[in-house]
Amino acid sequence: MNGKKTITLSVIFSIIRKRLIFFCFLIFALALLAIWKGGDALRAQQIKNLHGEMVGQLDQLAGVLEGAIVKYQNMPTLLASNDRVKKALRDGSAADIRQLDRELEQINRITEASDSYIINANGLTIAASNYQKKTSFVGNNFSFRPYFKDAMEGKAGRYYALGTTSNRRGYYFSYPVYDGAKIIGVAVVKVDLTQFEKRFNNQSYEFLLIDPDGIVFSSSRVDWLYHLLGELSYHELQRIADSQRYKGKDIQKLAIVYSKQLDEKSNIVDILEEVSSDHDQRSLGRHSYLQMTRPIQLLNFQVSILAPLKTINEEIALWRAIFAGGVTITALLFGLAMLRTRMLRERSDANEMARHNQAYIREVIQNTQAGLVTLDSAHRIESFNPAIEHLMGQPLSPLVGEPLNSLFKPLNKQGESLNQAQDVVLKTDELGVKVITMEGSLCYSQHSSIPVEMTLCEMQLPNRRSYLVTFHDMTERKRYEQEITHARNALEERVRERTFELENANALLRQEIEEHKGTQRELIQTAKLAVLGQLSAGINHELNQPLTAIRAFADNGLKFLDRNNHQQAYANLQHISQLGHHMSDIIARFKVFARKGDVQPAPVSVSTAIKGALRIMEARYKEVGIELELADHDEDLIVNGDMVFLEQVLVNLLANAADAILEKERTIKHVVIQQSASQEQVTICVKDSGDGLSEEALKHLFEPFFTSKRSGSGLGLGLSISQRIVEAMGGQIQAQNQAKGGAEFCVTLPRYQTSLNRKGES
Repeated sequence: MNGKKTITLSVIFSIIRKRLIFFCFLIFALALLAIWKGGDALRAQQIKNLHGEMVGQLDQLAGVLEGAIVKYQNMPTLLASNDRVKKALRDGSAADIRQLDRELEQINRITEASDSYIINANGLTIAASNYQKKTSFVGNNFSFRPYFKDAMEGKAGRYYALGTTSNRRGYYFSYPVYDGAKIIGVAVVKVDLTQFEKRFNNQSYEFLLIDPDGIVFSSSRVDWLYHLLGELSYHELQRIADSQRYKGKDIQKLAIVYSKQLDEKSNIVDILEEVSSDHDQRSLGRHSYLQMTRPIQLLNFQVSILAPLKTINEEIALWRAIFAGGVTITALLFGLAMLRTRMLRERSDANEMARHNQAYIREVIQNTQAGLVTLDSAHRIESFNPAIEHLMGQPLSPLVGEPLNSLFKPLNKQGESLNQAQDVVLKTDELGVKVITMEGSLCYSQHSSIPVEMTLCEMQLPNRRSYLVTFHDMTERKRYEQEITHARNALEERVRERTFELENANALLRQEIEEHKGTQRELIQTAKLAVLGQLSAGINHELNQPLTAIRAFADNGLKFLDRNNHQQAYANLQHISQLGHHMSDIIARFKVFARKGDVQPAPVSVSTAIKGALRIMEARYKEVGIELELADHDEDLIVNGDMVFLEQVLVNLLANAADAILEKERTIKHVVIQQSASQEQVTICVKDSGDGLSEEALKHLFEPFFTSKRSGSGLGLGLSISQRIVEAMGGQIQAQNQAKGGAEFCVTLPRYQTSLNRKGES
């Protein structure tokens, strides 16, 4: 009987033990589930708090971007109305364009824009603020850019792209330049966005600037640039490539492996990123972010900030690990039999942890460098930490129980008293706004006023409402702001002074240039008259011959009239008329040659210019017995130049060749004029059979007043003036000795490109 009771009790205890074990495991599983769900709830709350903090950051970032960009959108309109811009587009003179380059460069320094430039109606950039840089836009054609096309249609253009020349991302504003009712060009201002990236690089969050196609155009992370956040079809990607907006960049999708929407403007996203290990080996890591997005209406872009959730996730994971470990250890050590003891111990541990936390919080408050003040529900001072007493330099214990107004005064520019600000806080509690920040000063006595930034927030305490006020000393910041203001004012004054000096220097330079041009014209005219003086004997000979013939024909004509031989007298009169025309041609050639004026570029026949020079020099060459040869003569060669000035240069070269031959008695007196041409230019060479040029003469040949002739044979201005004339026509003049003896002077001028030639080249 006793054995049966023992067996029965053993079975009962076994059943109870199994049920207790099952119950223990059930409680353990429920505890783990509660820990997991509690972690989710805590994580959601922390993300919610982070969301509230990041709203202001997102608005600030968007405001900075809009404010920084909007100040440049009217610059193209101002440039388009500039008279110098219109003059450079109409006339295109090198002096006006260089002055415009310097003005654009100065405007960029003042406005801190990236680049500004002027494009003509064909899309060619004629002036730019970066004209001195290797990446200058001058000479580049941007007719394919949409901002150019919009401006040429009379609209203000906007565009964003990676620069094809500078390889820098920017936002472009453009505006048409009108000459009356006609659009003659486009003014463009480029804003470089890298300055904003540098400004926001050291924030606690990452930011993205996303274009209308969903492509990252600007970011605090370089490896996220030109990545796609959404989906694009093949045709859309091809359209972006054809526009050269991103200059051949490989558009890839950002590695977002998880996305969960919180509301209309925020998401939780996980992104795969490269991470480096201890052995410099790279691998992929998964990082979570709170993404918040809002549009920027001015740019038609969207701006996003991505706040990392790494700290929150690590805290939740640690929290879960701690509590799950505690539950597991407790379940293994104590079991169901020690449940009450474990519960009491946990309660004791919780009380001890609470005391430890209180002591820890107390130490943090006592040792923090920021001034802390706690307020009760009526905004009266309850307590403060030593930092604020150190900041004020005196004890503040008499302020306990006093309103915050007795310690803190807001700035006058806020337009409201502290009590009104507190009322705003109380009213906005219903809307979920728990924090306000304002600037002011700590004014405990009349002799102390310390500028501070005050942050007031509600503390989540059980059974009562309290507030925590944080004060940050702004003395150094205010001093820095004052110094920056003084420095900016001084810089503006220096810019004004320097601008005035530059304007005076430019006026003096323009005056000197005009005087130099007048002197140059007089020297050219002097050289012409000197050549005519040298040719005066030949001119007399040219005119004496026909005059002698005219007298002979006239005397004979009178005799024929006396004899009534009218037919022969008529023939003599015809000869006299022809000789008169011949003399008129001779005088006209020398009259045109002696004409004053500036170089007027126009299509000039090389053959006609050579023949004109030969007619002037013909008498002298015949007189001294110099043989003249035209080699490779081409009647169809045309250059861009001035007929009179080109004849003057050739006459000067032919005269120098004759002087070189006549310096010594020679049996061979020979001068060759040779032509050669390429697709772009024409070369005219004058070769003589003289002794050639010395090394000293070759070094100084084109310098004013240098001459290798005998004393009294010339001023040494002919070749110097000829060089200036040729350069004014866009060409160059060179001299060298021939291998077989004698000197060779070659004039190279740009070949005139007719419309037929252009079609053939294209």
